[in-house]
Amino acid sequence: MKKAELVAQLEGAKALTSVVSIDNVIALIQQLEEGQAVKPEYSITAKLFTRIVDIIEDTIDGMQGRDVVDLGTAEFELDYNNCISLTDISIDTHNIYNEIREQLEVAIDIVDEEEAIEAQEQSASEE
Repeated sequence: MKKAELVAQLEGAKALTSVVSIDNVIALIQQLEEGQAVKPEYSITAKLFTRIVDIIEDTIDGMQGRDVVDLGTAEFELDYNNCISLTDISIDTHNIYNEIREQLEVAIDIVDEEEAIEAQEQSASEE
């Protein structure tokens, strides 16, 4: 049974009565097909995925500490020994995002979806 079928049966039961038995709902849920995974929006090869992950890792590894933290948010305390202690600091996620994006744009040829479809169709017609 698929989700749409379950919803249709529940709607049918709702039309007959305003009360739907919990037992009926449980029985219908148990009939749902197992393993209905959400299909990913895009597919890429394992090699390309590994390359993307490597680019992200290299970018983060290559960043300096001052590029990762937002120094303007640093909070300090003067502790009991008259020592200054860092109590809080935020990560500059915007800067990290921009660095990763720049490196990915350099490494990956980004094409418009329509251009990609046209190129695919053209290469198929040439074969």
